[in-house]
Amino acid sequence: MPSFDALFEEAKKGETYWAASVILDFTEGLSRLMEKNAISRSELARRLNVSPAYVSKALRGNVNFTVETMVRLARAVGGRIHVHVAPEAHDVRWLDIVTESSRRKSSTWERGAFFPTTILRDGGKD
Repeated sequence: MPSFDALFEEAKKGETYWAASVILDFTEGLSRLMEKNAISRSELARRLNVSPAYVSKALRGNVNFTVETMVRLARAVGGRIHVHVAPEAHDVRWLDIVTESSRRKSSTWERGAFFPTTILRDGGKD
């Protein structure tokens, strides 16, 4: 019987694992913006002209997310989508950069400039 670690490493070889990871990142980000901007599920449903059940399903990651759907959801909560492709061996983290001009435009940090930064394992930047 293979160990959990071995099964997990095997799962990471498939596209399903990585697709689920992207959906999880997206829904977590969407939930954070909803909370930050005091947007309820029913308010989001109203903004999107969909049922509250659809919003609940989307937040669970149980819808067929297209790029257009993700953009529509993100914009409805005051966000936007950023995509970055990096070498497979790199760990990528996003940094939110708030500029003076973005502070004047909005009181929420989410409207600042965003830059992907790849952190090398030795602590340097790529």
